[in-house]
Amino acid sequence: MFLPEKEWQAIQQRVASSDMSAAVARLRHEGATFLDQPLQVPSAPGGYYHDYFCPEHGVELVFDPTLPSNHRCPVDNEAITGERFDAAWRWFVNNRLAEGSYRLAVLGRLEGNPNYQKKVVQILLDYADRYASYALVPRSVANPGVATYTTLDESVWILPLAWALDVVRDTLSAAEQSTIATKLFTPVAEHLVSHHFNGIHNFACWHNAAICTIGLLIERDDLVDFAIHGPYGFDVQLRDGVLDDGLWFEGSFSYHFYTVAALLSQIKATIHRPDVDLRGRPKVRKMLEAPILCAYPDGTLPATNDCWYFTGLIYECCHGVPPAPAFYEIGAAWYEEPLFGQVLYRAYRHGPRDSIDALLYGPDVLPAEAVGPLASLHLPASGYAILRGRHESIDEQHYLLLKYGPHGGGHGHPDKLNLIVYAHGERLSPDLGTPGYGLDLFESWYRQTVCHNTVTIDGISQPEGAGQLHRFDAEGLYQVADASVHWPDPGPYQDVTMRRIILTRPDYFIDLVLVTCPEPRRIDWIYRNVGELEFGKTDSDTMTSSFEWKPSAALDQRGQGYAHISAAQEMSTDDDIQACWQGESCRMQLHMAGLPGTHITKGLVPGNPPADQHAIIISSRHAQCTVFVSLFQIVTESSPNIEVDWQSRAIMATGQIEFTVSIDRKIERWLIHQSTTPALQRPADETAETMFTYCLRTH
Repeated sequence: MFLPEKEWQAIQQRVASSDMSAAVARLRHEGATFLDQPLQVPSAPGGYYHDYFCPEHGVELVFDPTLPSNHRCPVDNEAITGERFDAAWRWFVNNRLAEGSYRLAVLGRLEGNPNYQKKVVQILLDYADRYASYALVPRSVANPGVATYTTLDESVWILPLAWALDVVRDTLSAAEQSTIATKLFTPVAEHLVSHHFNGIHNFACWHNAAICTIGLLIERDDLVDFAIHGPYGFDVQLRDGVLDDGLWFEGSFSYHFYTVAALLSQIKATIHRPDVDLRGRPKVRKMLEAPILCAYPDGTLPATNDCWYFTGLIYECCHGVPPAPAFYEIGAAWYEEPLFGQVLYRAYRHGPRDSIDALLYGPDVLPAEAVGPLASLHLPASGYAILRGRHESIDEQHYLLLKYGPHGGGHGHPDKLNLIVYAHGERLSPDLGTPGYGLDLFESWYRQTVCHNTVTIDGISQPEGAGQLHRFDAEGLYQVADASVHWPDPGPYQDVTMRRIILTRPDYFIDLVLVTCPEPRRIDWIYRNVGELEFGKTDSDTMTSSFEWKPSAALDQRGQGYAHISAAQEMSTDDDIQACWQGESCRMQLHMAGLPGTHITKGLVPGNPPADQHAIIISSRHAQCTVFVSLFQIVTESSPNIEVDWQSRAIMATGQIEFTVSIDRKIERWLIHQSTTPALQRPADETAETMFTYCLRTH
């Protein structure tokens, strides 16, 4: 039904092609490995995947199919025990049985091996036999599954089993088909309908995919109609959940791909039914395009909101779904979009073309077109302003992301005006995303504002909100991203306004943050970077350490998440300051204008994983209104020497920001002030010694 006979004939021809040799070899290896593993259908339901993490190190435990009650941490090799981990271990068992059954069914179909098909049938019958007993286990979680922890897990688990049944159905007796349909797939579908996530969410997309696939499998048109045209079916999820720029509304690239996986699963089940083929919906194609346009130069993706830190286009993009190239195998086959082929070209320079989606759906011929540097980009619906440096080499390209858009629902983070920095193949100041929901640090650190490069008021994490963009200009060698956020609602941020302007030049960028409160408050500007931190003030051509630091005490009293700052020291200064983080490929140099009443805190904070610590700076002032003015230089061996004269007294006296940047022997003068004139004044010759003016428009 899902792959008609003519499709199997075409796939059989691809099996003999050298282009598919890696995919065939992997499929055979996975089939052999699956048969060798002593996995049986569990006697109890699966647990919560996010519990399968070391409580101390925050890394996923090592799954051993032979050890249901003994789980090892890969950091220190310590064994971790307990029912919480045993139940999570069963999540892996269910996942491997489902995915293994699908692959074994396909392999058996291609090689005509009845023993493979018999193994698949036995797994289906065993699940059908146990499913009713799973339902008797008490549940306290919202959206409870039956064989699994939640209905989300239930949907992800049942889909490959449905495809496995479709592949082997001709080998089953009528009685076996009836048993599997009535005792497994029908109750799963009805449970998912009765526990449907009635909202716009990735849960609902997976529910729809499973319900629709089962409906087609057991010939229940009511299920198919519910999953496509229902109140929260496929069409409504696309309409309301996919933003106009093509990104999923939750603001996480891993959840974006997680949702795409669900949508593509539903589409793949329908493509040979002309009355329900869903490929023509325009937003499906845009969902595949958008991550490519947002990617770092190395093909990884910013870990915004609840995003897995490893997410990217070349390798893994999310737990529980195929690697990202598998998505673009499907996209390249369905749509005429050169970007999809370029992703595949790049991916297969780093690894083999070995996914099952390449074998079953991929194009016969891949383009041999290299990927060059992408241009700067603004995604207004998501609120991402991405400034990319104009480098000929993608490996050297600089990347800045100013995040100002909507919160992102339940997976959003309180990080309006967060700044993300990447350069020279290194995430210098990344968003940390999440290391796993089962860790205490997930809520107490990663979901707090202080974990991000933005601003807090009195140390309190920002409430939900959405900012607005004032200007985005990526023409020439002078680029601008200017956005603000205002919170009108009652609470600790009521009537607080923040504005952040990023002004870039080829050798540096300016970071300007303005904060206005209805009354004096403690305003913290936060910046975190990889690498060892050196700190000093500008006395001469070298960094000095003449500041008088003292240990910081009671940071847990200073704000939400601040307790995770270790080795903290602090000092007060009115002077201009410098700081430098030494990374692997380059260093980040910070020049900050000194203003009266400034208090500086430095320390170490968890990265991702938590053991990878980053060095943090917090610049604080108690004020009703203040401005933080900084110049950042990403320094390599070939970078010029930069000095900055902030003219801080003029900032305080006139309310306008005027400073001079000396680049070796060249002078660039800056003037930033309020005006009703157009916001950007660009010099005629951007390479000459000249004045750059940026006007903060007033009304």
